[in-house]
Amino acid sequence: MKRFTEAGDTIVEVLISIAIVSLILGGAFVTTRNSQIGVRDSQEHAEALKLIESQIEDLRADASGDGKVKTAATPFCMYNEKPVPATIQPASADCTQDSSGQPTTDEPAYSLTINRSNSNGGYLFTVQAQWDSVTGKGRAQESMVYRLY
Repeated sequence: MKRFTEAGDTIVEVLISIAIVSLILGGAFVTTRNSQIGVRDSQEHAEALKLIESQIEDLRADASGDGKVKTAATPFCMYNEKPVPATIQPASADCTQDSSGQPTTDEPAYSLTINRSNSNGGYLFTVQAQWDSVTGKGRAQESMVYRLY
């Protein structure tokens, strides 16, 4: 009679292999998720800067027209209503806009404010956007300063 030697993996070896594969897949998932959050955070900052730039363009257009921004109550914001000139809203009103500059409550909702101060014979406008950060670290913000003579 021939005696066959047992061959194959034991249950302990299989469990160790499963644990190692689980650790590798878990690490890959965490890395991918952190990367997605970083990309979305960058997109939100870019959208906020785009909205701020559109507010500055509206300021420039208004100043060359009827100039209501020079006498508007501060802080305020502007809603883009093309082809009609932008509408000035006091910041006490809801100045929450989406990435296209339209009023919204959907996330991310950018809260825009424009503060005006006098500066050497002109006006200094500080345009600020705030929104709930995708990173979960509270509110994120971007701002720009624009001088108008």
